[in-house]
This record gives sequence, C-alpha cells and structure tokens, in this order.
Amino acid sequence: MIGELAKPFDITRVAVSKHLRVLEQAQLISRAIDGRVHRCTLRAQPLREVEQWLAGYRAFWTQNLEALAHFVESDPHER
Repeated sequence: MIGELAKPFDITRVAVSKHLRVLEQAQLISRAIDGRVHRCTLRAQPLREVEQWLAGYRAFWTQNLEALAHFVESDPHER
C-alpha cells in the first residue's frame, strides 16, 4: 500500500504515488489494484539488463583508469 511505502520516508503519499507512476512507466514495477489497495511488485529484469550493459563498461574503465594511475605514478624519467 502507498501509505506503507511512504511511512519510512519524509515525503507525502502524493509524492510516493508520483514516484511509483514513474517506476511503472519505466516498467520497473507492476501494480495490481484491488479496491483501494494498490500492490506493487518489483520487476527486476530491466535492472539486470542494465547491470549486464554496465559490466562491460566497468571492465573497460577499470582497466584504463588503472593504466592511467600507473602512468601518473611512474617516474617521469622512465617515460
């Protein structure tokens, strides 16, 4: 329920509803409505896809930043 989701945060139920709509539009949650009760379920698959995409870039940047650090920390006369 939205009230339960809002409870631990210092934001209004209206603000929580807006955030949930954004997450729903992004297909990161699904919502089932039963009368006044809204049940939200996380859809983790899109986040897994993002994680897989980022993993390739993480490896690339880690390798390149380590090479840059090695270059910067090396003796200028050895270059």
